[in-house]
Amino acid sequence: MNKTQTYPIGTPGQKWGDSEKTAWLAKQVIKRSYARQVLEKLEPLKETFDIEQYGELSISPGKYPLFVVKSRNHDNKKPNILITGGVQGYETSGVQGAIRFLETRAGQYTQFNFIVAPCVSPWAYETINRWNPRATDPNRSFHADSPAEEAAALMQHLDSDPLEFAAHFDLHETTDT
Repeated sequence: MNKTQTYPIGTPGQKWGDSEKTAWLAKQVIKRSYARQVLEKLEPLKETFDIEQYGELSISPGKYPLFVVKSRNHDNKKPNILITGGVQGYETSGVQGAIRFLETRAGQYTQFNFIVAPCVSPWAYETINRWNPRATDPNRSFHADSPAEEAAALMQHLDSDPLEFAAHFDLHETTDT
């Protein structure tokens, strides 16, 4: 769009309401497969890591389970490292980078416990969106009473076993998709 064009939904300068969000959601289409590009790649990792489902998105029940991958045999004497990918769905390299790290490099760093959430926002990943289905940015929603179920689910999971983290790597990217 050039500067004289406006987005076809909403009124410039006015916050979207429910009708604009509903209209936006209706225009979204699946462009890639979370099942094939993420879930299938987690299966072989079960041989080396512990994989836990910590939730599921409410849109399309059964389609968007949420997983963390953890170092096997957690050792309380080792520092904990949290890695998150795909907080915003258009961040393809974050999702694939987290998985690739687990496949190829994590085993070399046995001095750490890893907790990896490779795809925090699977619906947004499939539709290549910054926002979730409710037109909320999960990256801006890691706080109490989060409006983004993706952020809320991960925070609740991490709070259920409060660990101290030596580092958190959130695999962001700038994208033109």
